[in-house]
Amino acid sequence: MSSPELAVAALVLAAVGCVGIGAITLGRTPLAGRRGIAWPRRWGYGLLVSDAGLAGFIYFGPYLSPHSHPYLAVACMVVAFVGIFVQQAAARPGKPTKNAS
Repeated sequence: MSSPELAVAALVLAAVGCVGIGAITLGRTPLAGRRGIAWPRRWGYGLLVSDAGLAGFIYFGPYLSPHSHPYLAVACMVVAFVGIFVQQAAARPGKPTKNAS
């Protein structure tokens, strides 16, 4: 990965981290997803965990670099998926459907 790509990835991860910290401290989510989130603080923690997992994947990832460790990259992806699971757990549950009987 070249230097400009890493800089863009670092900026995006920093912005996502700021959104997660804002959700934890303020108890609010961005306007785009506000309706579907029942527990904003839990969503913010999930966002930070998935952000840390993706940052670790970029650092230890499969790109040819002196930091390449495939097992650590897979572990970081598992951490990212755990964060996504926490975000999904914070989502508003759907309404039960009525059976047509």
